[in-house]
Amino acid sequence: MPLPLLAAELAANFVSCILYGIYLVTLGMAVQVLLTKKSASGRRMRRRGWAELNWVMLGVEGVLLVNSTLDLSVAFATLVEAFVNYRGPGGPIHVFEDRSGWGTFVKTVCVGVQTLVGDGILIYRCWFIWSKSWPIIVFPMVLWLGTLASAIGLLVSTQQFRVGLVNSADGLVWGLGLFALTISTNIFTTSLIVWRIWSVQRQTKKYRITPAEEADEPESMLTRGTRNIVESGMIYTVCSILELIAFATQSPLNYPASALAFHSVGIAFNLIVIRGSVNQSDFYYPNETDIRFAQSLSTSNDMPSTSSGVESKQDVFILSSLHREPTSAPKLETSKAGEISQNSEFPVKSSST
Repeated sequence: MPLPLLAAELAANFVSCILYGIYLVTLGMAVQVLLTKKSASGRRMRRRGWAELNWVMLGVEGVLLVNSTLDLSVAFATLVEAFVNYRGPGGPIHVFEDRSGWGTFVKTVCVGVQTLVGDGILIYRCWFIWSKSWPIIVFPMVLWLGTLASAIGLLVSTQQFRVGLVNSADGLVWGLGLFALTISTNIFTTSLIVWRIWSVQRQTKKYRITPAEEADEPESMLTRGTRNIVESGMIYTVCSILELIAFATQSPLNYPASALAFHSVGIAFNLIVIRGSVNQSDFYYPNETDIRFAQSLSTSNDMPSTSSGVESKQDVFILSSLHREPTSAPKLETSKAGEISQNSEFPVKSSST
């Protein structure tokens, strides 16, 4: 038995309220991470100076907060209209079936903004971790532009909505394109980020005297960052796949699935920031005896540079999980005498230590 439209709308509002509450809690924790840092002694937290603030991340937090609040407010206004104000024929179900009103238009705008901002910040992270390389994000940007076109098409098609489900034939093609493209963007871009981190970790691993996994050390910063990104990103990806299936089948389950995917954007974003800031002592950082260099090298080609290309002036790294300075691996240069000189942010002792 299919889920009635009225029950689907109520379920969607219930899911939205629960997830919005979770989002606000994670938002408060994420903003605290972005606004504060440990003091020099490491015992207290202090407020970041203006130059230390990550304005990009704070701006994204502000946009997601306003957009999420607007979406929930419109949903609440629709409930009041249906169950309190409307006295016409058909009862509350008539209000939910009427898709020609301003509420449908505003909620469609909110979905588009939430999707584009979430995908955009993911592409920005990918661009940053790949040493601000523009060619690497060409394909993700093409996908993002396709998502933008689909969002605009879906928004225009809402003018043709009259009675029935939002995922009716008028907006079906644009909606499918929107969700399929955002899923593709998330999977592809996250894969690029993970590949970059993994390759840097693989290169720097050879310069440790004893690998972390063999020395029973805590997992490395890069490993933690990779797991953080993948797990947090999977929340939104899985929710988007559920939304795509419900939308494609033209099921009333589209409404609770849409609420789930909508609020998962902000929650996943906050989790990446939060999880990157906790348990800093559990990270494995190369120390004075963890990195060693060969005494001599005939050519510089025998030992490639292991620079990660990651540079940030803030404790909160752009991935929000690789935040502890220094954030780059050692750079090795060969001197005229054939010995490796040190150009590294990590202190390195001689092999006698």
